[in-house]
Amino acid sequence: MKFNLHTHTYRCHHATGTEREYIKNAIKSGIELLGFSEHIPCPFDDGHESFYRLYKDEIDLYFKRLRNLREEYSDKIKILIGFEVEYYPYYFDKMMDFAKPYKPDYMILGQHFTYNEEDGHYCAVATDDESRLINYVEQSIAGLKTGKFTYLCHPDLINFVGDDKIYEKHMRHLCEEVKKLNFPLEFNFLGFSEGRPYPDRRFFKIVSEVGNDVVLGCDAHNPRALLVEDIEKRALEYLGEFNITPVDSVNIRYYST
Repeated sequence: MKFNLHTHTYRCHHATGTEREYIKNAIKSGIELLGFSEHIPCPFDDGHESFYRLYKDEIDLYFKRLRNLREEYSDKIKILIGFEVEYYPYYFDKMMDFAKPYKPDYMILGQHFTYNEEDGHYCAVATDDESRLINYVEQSIAGLKTGKFTYLCHPDLINFVGDDKIYEKHMRHLCEEVKKLNFPLEFNFLGFSEGRPYPDRRFFKIVSEVGNDVVLGCDAHNPRALLVEDIEKRALEYLGEFNITPVDSVNIRYYST
């Protein structure tokens, strides 16, 4: 595994471990490019801070600490500093305005909620509502079309438990549009290691048929997640059942406003 662009730290309030611990384990695993992708703060109208994101007053330290570590470890590993971001139609431009002064290296799209979070559905909660599936697919596509993102992480996060034919119809549309836009899709190690509903075998069957590029993403929430030898082996076996070979490089879409 040459790169991982999906890394969190204790700063997101639902992970553990310092930046240095993640970097050391990435080096042990032979990872050449490590991207930190903390959850971007969202400027909600009522002023509340989401408990699973960076807090606004922590963002300066996030960039300062990682820029110092990037210089310290420059002879051992390449480090990028970015964000994991949802595409919320109402808040997206405001999030980009918030990010702009920090000049993040890249962003990945992780659509955890439909609509704008406050008025939407949490995608990991099981649903048989076709409209929620459609909303997830269309917002993911719209997010990628902004041109701000390097790839779509945990693309099968939507936990649709309704008719498989309905799932296949809409998720095929997602895969086809993502392929046209030339973005990779992530095979998510966190969901895989914890036995979550994603990765979804229905989804990767579609990915195989459409021919999407697939990247491996640790979605690391503790430093041990970057000791990847065992889980990478199991992930390759899983993907091999669908004749999918993950790409070993990715086109970093450097963030620009």
